[in-house]
Amino acid sequence: MEFAEIFTEMGWIPALLLCLGLVFLVVEVFILGFGFFGITGIISIIAGIVVRICEGLNLTQSLVLILLVLGFFIVAFAFMIFSAQYGILGRTGLFETSSSLSKDYNKVDKELKKLVGKSGRAVGVLNLGGKAKINGKLYDVVSRNSYIEDGAHIKVVEIKDNTIIVRKWFE
Repeated sequence: MEFAEIFTEMGWIPALLLCLGLVFLVVEVFILGFGFFGITGIISIIAGIVVRICEGLNLTQSLVLILLVLGFFIVAFAFMIFSAQYGILGRTGLFETSSSLSKDYNKVDKELKKLVGKSGRAVGVLNLGGKAKINGKLYDVVSRNSYIEDGAHIKVVEIKDNTIIVRKWFE
């Protein structure tokens, strides 16, 4: 009988605070971060429990009410975890597990691989990086040596992460 009295004798203020707090916490689950809805929800629930205790709950009823709210939190958290893995939340950006990089980000372009061993000329000064003309085509390159002057002969020594690495080459 004491359990029923928790809710049947509840005034509209604690009922409103508890419901509002629970709704705000559910909304917080679907919003990235912890902000207004989460903080307001927790404050509303605590205020609702305090107001309900002030209305005349005994210690046992107060503990039951607190355990019910904690039970709701546990069920909501379990739902959030389950839904993130298998349900609707798993398809949102909130629980996105894949990278924003393309799947072939680290793969070397096959056309660039063919340039290894080819020679060309520096177009402008290569002070660690710059441009070079290789097989009649202009490429962005990185110098293995620290400095290569404009027009110098270069040779492609390596392709690393789709970056053409060259060194000065003497004919």
